[in-house]
Amino acid sequence: MEIEKIRVSIGSASVLGLDVSIKPKDPPTTCYLMTYIKGHCSANCSFCPQARESYSSTEKLSRVNWPVYPIEEVVKKLKSLPDEKSFKRICIQTLNYPNNFIDVVEIVNKIREACEYPISVAIPPVSKESLKELKSIGVSRVGIALDGATPEIFDRIKGSKVKGPYHWNEHVSCLRNALEIFKEGHVSTHLIVGLGETQEEILRRIMELHELKITVSLFAFTPIKGTKLEKMIQPQLIDFRRIQLGRHLTINKSLSLKDFTFDVDGNLIKVNISKEKLRDIINNSNAFMTSGCPGCNRPYYTSRPSGPIYNYPRILSNNEKVEIFNQLEEYVN
Repeated sequence: MEIEKIRVSIGSASVLGLDVSIKPKDPPTTCYLMTYIKGHCSANCSFCPQARESYSSTEKLSRVNWPVYPIEEVVKKLKSLPDEKSFKRICIQTLNYPNNFIDVVEIVNKIREACEYPISVAIPPVSKESLKELKSIGVSRVGIALDGATPEIFDRIKGSKVKGPYHWNEHVSCLRNALEIFKEGHVSTHLIVGLGETQEEILRRIMELHELKITVSLFAFTPIKGTKLEKMIQPQLIDFRRIQLGRHLTINKSLSLKDFTFDVDGNLIKVNISKEKLRDIINNSNAFMTSGCPGCNRPYYTSRPSGPIYNYPRILSNNEKVEIFNQLEEYVN
Protein backbone atom coordinates (compact mmCIF):
# COMPACT_ATOMS: atom_id res chain seq x y z
CA MET A 1 0.00 0.00 0.00
CA GLU A 2 1.45 3.34 -1.04
CA ILE A 3 2.42 5.67 1.78
CA GLU A 4 0.21 8.78 2.04
CA LYS A 5 1.23 10.66 5.19
CA ILE A 6 4.40 11.78 6.91
CA ARG A 7 5.25 13.75 10.03
CA VAL A 8 7.28 16.96 9.77
CA SER A 9 8.93 18.75 12.69
CA ILE A 10 7.13 22.02 13.33
CA GLY A 11 10.25 24.05 12.55
CA SER A 12 10.75 22.26 9.24
CA ALA A 13 7.05 22.68 8.43
CA SER A 14 7.43 26.42 8.97
CA VAL A 15 10.41 26.70 6.60
CA LEU A 16 8.54 24.65 4.00
CA GLY A 17 5.50 26.94 4.25
CA LEU A 18 3.29 24.12 5.50
CA ASP A 19 2.65 25.97 8.76
CA VAL A 20 2.70 29.76 8.61
CA SER A 21 1.45 30.24 12.19
CA ILE A 22 4.95 30.21 13.68
CA LYS A 23 8.28 31.78 12.82
CA PRO A 24 11.12 29.86 14.50
CA LYS A 25 13.63 31.87 16.48
CA ASP A 26 16.34 29.72 14.87
CA PRO A 27 15.09 27.89 11.76
CA PRO A 28 16.25 24.30 11.22
CA THR A 29 18.98 23.87 8.65
CA THR A 30 17.98 20.22 8.15
CA CYS A 31 14.47 19.17 7.13
CA TYR A 32 13.34 16.70 9.80
CA LEU A 33 10.76 14.13 8.70
CA MET A 34 9.33 11.12 10.55
CA THR A 35 7.49 8.03 9.39
CA TYR A 36 3.77 8.10 10.17
CA ILE A 37 1.67 5.41 11.83
CA LYS A 38 -1.57 5.56 13.78
CA GLY A 39 -0.72 5.22 17.46
CA HIS A 40 2.61 4.70 19.14
CA CYS A 41 5.90 3.06 18.17
CA SER A 42 6.28 -0.65 18.98
CA ALA A 43 9.48 0.11 20.90
CA ASN A 44 9.19 1.24 24.51
CA CYS A 45 12.06 3.67 25.15
CA SER A 46 11.41 5.19 28.56
CA PHE A 47 12.36 8.74 27.56
CA CYS A 48 10.35 8.88 24.32
CA PRO A 49 6.83 10.27 23.75
CA GLN A 50 6.44 7.82 20.85
CA ALA A 51 7.02 4.77 23.11
CA ARG A 52 4.49 1.95 23.16
CA GLU A 53 3.43 2.54 26.78
CA SER A 54 3.75 6.33 26.71
CA TYR A 55 0.62 8.40 27.11
CA SER A 56 2.26 11.42 25.52
CA SER A 57 0.88 12.82 22.28
CA THR A 58 2.04 11.01 19.15
CA GLU A 59 2.60 14.52 17.77
CA LYS A 60 5.78 14.76 19.84
CA LEU A 61 9.37 13.59 19.55
CA SER A 62 11.45 14.96 22.42
CA ARG A 63 9.87 18.36 23.16
CA VAL A 64 9.11 19.16 19.49
CA ASN A 65 5.73 18.85 17.76
CA TRP A 66 5.56 16.83 14.52
CA PRO A 67 2.26 17.46 12.70
CA VAL A 68 1.08 15.14 9.93
CA TYR A 69 0.96 16.18 6.25
CA PRO A 70 0.28 14.43 2.94
CA ILE A 71 3.64 13.22 1.71
CA GLU A 72 3.00 14.48 -1.82
CA GLU A 73 2.49 18.01 -0.44
CA VAL A 74 5.75 17.79 1.54
CA VAL A 75 7.71 16.57 -1.48
CA LYS A 76 6.19 19.33 -3.63
CA LYS A 77 7.25 21.96 -1.07
CA LEU A 78 10.78 20.52 -0.90
CA LYS A 79 11.05 20.65 -4.68
CA SER A 80 9.92 24.28 -4.93
CA LEU A 81 11.81 25.68 -1.92
CA PRO A 82 13.67 28.87 -2.92
CA ASP A 83 17.45 28.94 -2.57
CA GLU A 84 17.39 31.34 0.38
CA LYS A 85 15.34 28.82 2.38
CA SER A 86 17.12 25.74 1.12
CA PHE A 87 17.97 23.00 3.62
CA LYS A 88 21.43 21.49 3.94
CA ARG A 89 20.05 17.97 4.21
CA ILE A 90 16.98 15.86 4.94
CA CYS A 91 16.82 13.58 7.97
CA ILE A 92 14.19 10.83 8.17
CA GLN A 93 13.36 9.52 11.66
CA THR A 94 12.05 5.96 11.60
CA LEU A 95 9.66 4.60 14.20
CA ASN A 96 9.64 0.88 14.97
CA TYR A 97 6.63 -0.95 13.50
CA PRO A 98 5.96 -3.67 10.92
CA ASN A 99 6.93 -2.57 7.41
CA ASN A 100 8.80 0.51 8.65
CA PHE A 101 11.67 -0.23 6.29
CA ILE A 102 9.31 -0.43 3.31
CA ASP A 103 7.97 3.00 4.24
CA VAL A 104 11.46 4.49 4.56
CA VAL A 105 12.47 3.19 1.13
CA GLU A 106 9.33 4.69 -0.40
CA ILE A 107 9.91 8.05 1.32
CA VAL A 108 13.52 8.18 0.15
CA ASN A 109 12.53 7.30 -3.40
CA LYS A 110 9.84 10.00 -3.50
CA ILE A 111 12.26 12.63 -2.22
CA ARG A 112 15.10 11.52 -4.48
CA GLU A 113 12.84 11.77 -7.54
CA ALA A 114 12.02 15.38 -6.66
CA CYS A 115 15.25 16.90 -5.33
CA GLU A 116 18.92 16.28 -4.61
CA TYR A 117 19.30 17.07 -0.93
CA PRO A 118 21.66 14.74 0.98
CA ILE A 119 19.51 12.29 2.93
CA SER A 120 20.20 10.82 6.36
CA VAL A 121 18.11 8.01 7.81
CA ALA A 122 17.83 7.39 11.56
CA ILE A 123 16.56 3.85 11.92
CA PRO A 124 16.33 0.93 14.38
CA PRO A 125 18.75 -1.93 13.67
CA VAL A 126 18.18 -3.56 10.29
CA SER A 127 19.91 -6.26 8.29
CA LYS A 128 23.08 -5.70 6.29
CA GLU A 129 21.02 -6.23 3.12
CA SER A 130 18.65 -3.44 4.16
CA LEU A 131 21.57 -1.10 4.82
CA LYS A 132 22.91 -1.88 1.35
CA GLU A 133 19.49 -1.05 -0.11
CA LEU A 134 19.44 2.32 1.66
CA LYS A 135 22.85 3.10 0.20
CA SER A 136 21.76 2.00 -3.29
CA ILE A 137 18.71 4.30 -3.36
CA GLY A 138 20.71 7.39 -2.43
CA VAL A 139 20.89 7.60 1.37
CA SER A 140 24.22 9.23 2.24
CA ARG A 141 24.30 8.67 6.01
CA VAL A 142 22.65 6.35 8.51
CA GLY A 143 22.18 6.66 12.28
CA ILE A 144 21.42 3.96 14.86
CA ALA A 145 20.86 5.50 18.29
CA LEU A 146 22.42 3.85 21.33
CA ASP A 147 21.05 6.56 23.66
CA GLY A 148 22.44 4.84 26.75
CA ALA A 149 26.17 5.18 27.35
CA THR A 150 26.53 1.68 28.84
CA PRO A 151 24.90 -1.69 28.11
CA GLU A 152 23.26 -1.60 31.55
CA ILE A 153 21.68 1.82 31.01
CA PHE A 154 20.69 0.86 27.46
CA ASP A 155 18.88 -2.21 28.80
CA ARG A 156 17.17 -0.18 31.51
CA ILE A 157 15.86 2.57 29.24
CA LYS A 158 15.09 0.80 25.96
CA GLY A 159 15.86 -2.90 26.31
CA SER A 160 14.49 -5.87 28.26
CA LYS A 161 14.01 -3.95 31.52
CA VAL A 162 11.23 -1.92 29.86
CA LYS A 163 10.03 -4.79 27.64
CA GLY A 164 11.60 -3.17 24.62
CA PRO A 165 12.75 -4.96 21.47
CA TYR A 166 16.32 -3.69 21.55
CA HIS A 167 19.61 -5.33 22.54
CA TRP A 168 22.94 -3.56 22.96
CA ASN A 169 24.92 -6.09 20.94
CA GLU A 170 22.45 -5.89 18.06
CA HIS A 171 22.76 -2.09 17.94
CA VAL A 172 26.56 -2.24 18.01
CA SER A 173 26.57 -4.94 15.33
CA CYS A 174 24.33 -2.82 13.09
CA LEU A 175 26.60 0.19 13.59
CA ARG A 176 29.58 -1.93 12.51
CA ASN A 177 27.66 -3.21 9.46
CA ALA A 178 26.73 0.36 8.57
CA LEU A 179 30.40 1.37 8.76
CA GLU A 180 31.27 -1.39 6.34
CA ILE A 181 28.63 -0.21 3.86
CA PHE A 182 28.51 3.59 4.28
CA LYS A 183 32.19 3.94 5.31
CA GLU A 184 33.69 5.99 8.11
CA GLY A 185 32.30 9.46 8.65
CA HIS A 186 28.88 8.47 7.33
CA VAL A 187 27.54 6.55 10.33
CA SER A 188 26.26 8.18 13.51
CA THR A 189 24.74 7.41 16.88
CA HIS A 190 23.18 9.40 19.72
CA LEU A 191 24.08 9.37 23.39
CA ILE A 192 21.81 10.95 26.00
CA VAL A 193 23.52 12.68 28.91
CA GLY A 194 21.80 12.35 32.27
CA LEU A 195 20.43 8.79 32.35
CA GLY A 196 22.52 7.69 35.33
CA GLU A 197 25.90 7.25 33.66
CA THR A 198 29.06 8.75 35.11
CA GLN A 199 30.95 11.36 33.13
CA GLU A 200 33.85 8.95 32.90
CA GLU A 201 31.60 6.26 31.41
CA ILE A 202 30.12 8.50 28.72
CA LEU A 203 33.47 10.03 27.74
CA ARG A 204 34.97 6.55 27.52
CA ARG A 205 32.08 5.53 25.25
CA ILE A 206 32.52 8.61 23.06
CA MET A 207 36.21 7.76 22.66
CA GLU A 208 35.47 4.14 21.77
CA LEU A 209 32.89 5.15 19.17
CA HIS A 210 35.19 7.80 17.75
CA GLU A 211 37.95 5.23 17.34
CA LEU A 212 35.50 3.23 15.22
CA LYS A 213 34.91 6.40 13.11
CA ILE A 214 31.29 6.68 14.28
CA THR A 215 29.95 10.22 14.68
CA VAL A 216 28.59 10.78 18.20
CA SER A 217 25.75 13.26 18.72
CA LEU A 218 24.91 14.41 22.24
CA PHE A 219 21.48 15.07 23.70
CA ALA A 220 20.67 16.27 27.19
CA PHE A 221 17.99 14.11 28.75
CA THR A 222 14.68 15.97 28.66
CA PRO A 223 11.72 14.83 30.78
CA ILE A 224 8.52 14.71 28.73
CA LYS A 225 5.10 14.35 30.35
CA GLY A 226 3.58 10.95 29.67
CA THR A 227 6.88 9.06 29.41
CA LYS A 228 8.27 6.62 31.97
CA LEU A 229 10.95 9.15 32.91
CA GLU A 230 8.68 12.20 33.11
CA LYS A 231 9.71 12.86 36.74
CA MET A 232 13.44 12.45 36.19
CA ILE A 233 15.49 15.66 36.40
CA GLN A 234 17.31 17.11 33.39
CA PRO A 235 21.10 17.14 33.90
CA GLN A 236 22.74 20.28 35.22
CA LEU A 237 23.94 22.54 32.42
CA ILE A 238 27.53 22.50 33.72
CA ASP A 239 27.57 18.69 33.60
CA PHE A 240 26.49 18.77 29.96
CA ARG A 241 29.08 21.45 29.16
CA ARG A 242 31.85 19.26 30.57
CA ILE A 243 30.78 16.38 28.33
CA GLN A 244 30.56 18.69 25.30
CA LEU A 245 34.11 19.89 26.00
CA GLY A 246 35.33 16.33 26.48
CA ARG A 247 33.68 15.19 23.24
CA HIS A 248 35.25 18.05 21.29
CA LEU A 249 38.72 17.40 22.68
CA THR A 250 38.42 13.69 22.01
CA ILE A 251 37.30 13.91 18.40
CA ASN A 252 39.21 17.02 17.32
CA LYS A 253 42.32 17.26 19.49
CA SER A 254 43.13 13.54 19.89
CA LEU A 255 43.19 13.64 23.67
CA SER A 256 42.97 10.31 25.48
CA LEU A 257 41.36 9.35 28.76
CA LYS A 258 44.64 10.04 30.60
CA ASP A 259 44.17 13.75 29.80
CA PHE A 260 41.03 13.80 31.93
CA THR A 261 40.93 13.58 35.72
CA PHE A 262 37.91 12.04 37.43
CA ASP A 263 36.98 11.75 41.09
CA VAL A 264 36.04 8.45 42.76
CA ASP A 265 32.44 8.86 41.55
CA GLY A 266 33.45 9.29 37.92
CA ASN A 267 32.87 13.05 37.81
CA LEU A 268 35.17 15.03 35.53
CA ILE A 269 37.17 17.42 37.70
CA LYS A 270 40.07 18.47 35.46
CA VAL A 271 40.96 18.57 31.75
CA ASN A 272 44.57 18.82 30.68
CA ILE A 273 44.30 22.00 28.63
CA SER A 274 45.09 25.63 29.43
CA LYS A 275 42.58 28.41 29.96
CA GLU A 276 43.87 29.96 26.75
CA LYS A 277 43.06 26.74 24.87
CA LEU A 278 39.60 26.66 26.45
CA ARG A 279 38.96 30.22 25.31
CA ASP A 280 40.13 29.34 21.79
CA ILE A 281 37.77 26.33 21.67
CA ILE A 282 34.83 28.45 22.78
CA ASN A 283 35.61 31.25 20.34
CA ASN A 284 36.62 29.25 17.28
CA SER A 285 34.87 25.87 17.29
CA ASN A 286 31.40 24.35 17.27
CA ALA A 287 32.00 22.39 20.50
CA PHE A 288 28.86 23.74 22.17
CA MET A 289 26.62 23.71 19.13
CA THR A 290 24.42 20.85 18.01
CA SER A 291 26.49 17.80 17.08
CA GLY A 292 25.47 15.35 14.40
CA CYS A 293 25.36 15.01 10.63
CA PRO A 294 26.72 17.93 8.57
CA GLY A 295 24.05 20.65 8.39
CA CYS A 296 22.10 19.46 11.44
CA ASN A 297 21.26 22.16 14.02
CA ARG A 298 18.19 20.47 15.61
CA PRO A 299 16.78 23.64 17.23
CA TYR A 300 15.45 23.32 20.76
CA TYR A 301 14.93 19.56 20.84
CA THR A 302 16.17 19.51 24.42
CA SER A 303 16.05 23.20 25.37
CA ARG A 304 13.44 25.91 25.57
CA PRO A 305 14.24 28.93 23.36
CA SER A 306 14.24 30.98 26.58
CA GLY A 307 17.04 28.78 27.94
CA PRO A 308 19.04 27.26 29.37
CA ILE A 309 20.32 26.12 25.97
CA TYR A 310 22.16 22.80 25.98
CA ASN A 311 22.94 22.46 22.25
CA TYR A 312 23.17 25.81 20.49
CA PRO A 313 21.52 25.71 17.02
CA ARG A 314 23.55 28.70 15.85
CA ILE A 315 26.80 30.60 16.37
CA LEU A 316 27.15 31.70 19.99
CA SER A 317 26.89 35.35 20.99
CA ASN A 318 29.80 37.01 22.78
CA ASN A 319 27.88 36.95 26.05
CA GLU A 320 27.22 33.21 25.64
CA LYS A 321 30.90 32.58 24.99
CA VAL A 322 31.84 34.44 28.16
CA GLU A 323 29.24 32.51 30.13
CA ILE A 324 30.59 29.14 28.97
CA PHE A 325 34.16 30.16 29.76
CA ASN A 326 33.12 31.17 33.27
CA GLN A 327 31.36 27.83 33.71
CA LEU A 328 34.33 25.73 32.61
CA GLU A 329 37.48 27.63 33.61
CA GLU A 330 37.78 25.85 36.97
CA TYR A 331 38.01 22.50 35.16
CA VAL A 332 41.11 23.35 33.12
CA ASN A 333 44.72 24.05 34.07
